[in-house]
Amino acid sequence: MQDAHRRRVLWRGTNTAVLTVAVLALLVLANVFASRYTWRYDATANKLYTLSDSTRQVLAGLDRDVTLYGFLQDGSPEAQTLRKLMEQYERASRRVRVEFVDPEREPSVARRYEVDMVNSVVVEAGEDYRKIDPLSLFGYGVEGGVEIRAEQAITRALLELTGRGGKKVYFLTGHGEVTPERELNTLGRLLQGEALEVASLNLVQTGKVPEDAAVIAIAGPTRDLLEEERQRLEEYVRGGGRLLVLYGPLPGGERLPQLERLLATVGVEAQPDVVVDPQRAFLGQDPLSPMPLLGTHDIVDPLAQRELALVLPGARSLKARENSGLTATELLHTSDEAWGETDLNTERVARGEGDIPGPLTLALAVSGSLDGKQGNSQAQPGDGDEQQAGESGNPQHPVAVVVGSTTLVGDQYLEQVPGNSDFVVNAVNWLLGSADRLTIRPKEQAATPIALTPGALVAVFYGLVLGVPALTALTGVAIWWRRRHA
Repeated sequence: MQDAHRRRVLWRGTNTAVLTVAVLALLVLANVFASRYTWRYDATANKLYTLSDSTRQVLAGLDRDVTLYGFLQDGSPEAQTLRKLMEQYERASRRVRVEFVDPEREPSVARRYEVDMVNSVVVEAGEDYRKIDPLSLFGYGVEGGVEIRAEQAITRALLELTGRGGKKVYFLTGHGEVTPERELNTLGRLLQGEALEVASLNLVQTGKVPEDAAVIAIAGPTRDLLEEERQRLEEYVRGGGRLLVLYGPLPGGERLPQLERLLATVGVEAQPDVVVDPQRAFLGQDPLSPMPLLGTHDIVDPLAQRELALVLPGARSLKARENSGLTATELLHTSDEAWGETDLNTERVARGEGDIPGPLTLALAVSGSLDGKQGNSQAQPGDGDEQQAGESGNPQHPVAVVVGSTTLVGDQYLEQVPGNSDFVVNAVNWLLGSADRLTIRPKEQAATPIALTPGALVAVFYGLVLGVPALTALTGVAIWWRRRHA
């Protein structure tokens, strides 16, 4: 009897020891895996703490060590957001090191980087650094929530420090154009988020195109160019420059001959019409604001993949010129039911005999060489990379993107129609020869109210207020009853 008891005690002790060793071994293995492999899930609706693919590409291409300094105010919501985001940079690249600094306890570090505001970030590479203040990291969104621009700003600083940013986009002025300094605030912010510099250009004053002009944008002129200005712009394009032209219809059907001669140089003809598309009307109500169909090109393919829609209010149609020696690829077009209204003085929108029948082209991407030896007159959607390479087999040079609408880049449409913002940013990046550049958009941290129906309120009351305490009490009674009668 005693031997049997000893064997049971020994067996239980052996099992306990084995289980203890096994649990300890599992804990050690779990810690080893946790230290080597980290996995986190971002449960926020807007993926606030998930780095974009563009940022990951930038981090993968880092050729030097970078340090991110966070001068954070403990306890503030902004500090918590910055801390989580900066830690993602460190996890994504071995080249990135993150340090958090309390500016009150370490004022010498703050003075070294000229930081005078809490919740600022400094990006340092070697002996050079960029300071990012809270106004560039956070803002107010359209819905009234906090707009987080930190990833945009930090990645832009990385590009600048590693020599891959800082290209300049000039917006032509002097002819009634809209510019980022006045009407196009959102567009300017988007381009700056792509590590680009934005400036204005008045050719009448400067007399020449700046040598650092990567792209010249002409957005919605209401007066024509001078002949000398057109000549300077043609020289710029023939020398390898790139144009972004947003040219919508003007009141009364007014034409701008010098600008249209410039468009002819890059193989595009602007039609004297206003596009009407009842089948693709915005919100099903405004046929003068068509929602275009997408072609096939590096600019619009990402939009098609994400199923993003665009709106082109007040658009004119475009046409690729034959025998231009350039490749014009259709980016946006209307439905077959659309037409180009040529009577711009009429108050009644109806299809007439003199109108231009659809489908109509609304945007073109032009590439090739202006010596006339490369390219085809027009590449249809789906022609692929072979046609993009041109007949000579040499890679083609981006020349221009021409869109038959200016209003599409207005603040209202860029903020409320995601397809519009992605389209214009992708167009600029393609002109720069960087179709895979940054595509980072600010993320809004908006408070989402929970609207409970009367039935849901009753369910919450009986389930949480009464149900959970009652279940706890019943469980306690059951345990007591079982022990008493064991």
